Amino acid sequence: MPPELDLIFPVLRVVAALSVAGAVVVAYKLYSETDRGWYWLALLLSAFFMALSQWIVIIFPLLKSAEALGILRDTSDIVATLLFAISCYGIYKTMKDIRKRVE
Repeated sequence: MPPELDLIFPVLRVVAALSVAGAVVVAYKLYSETDRGWYWLALLLSAFFMALSQWIVIIFPLLKSAEALGILRDTSDIVATLLFAISCYGIYKTMKDIRKRVE
């Protein structure tokens, strides 16, 4: 592997981890500024599990078992995706109810 690639992968990993950490902060602000409905909590937890998936590699760099690391990351990704879908459904349902009230 070229030496440039030895540096680019850790840098990309850190950028991804910082990006999802920012998403957690914004999701928390959104949750705290709204009606604190279950769908906003699901969005916040989704961002948290996305962040966890990225941070696992940084937090546990010495974890020698690639299988365990992969299982943790994949599980976190699945939970994040499911929570995001649940959150989107809740926001959709609420917006639909609001539209009915406005009309």
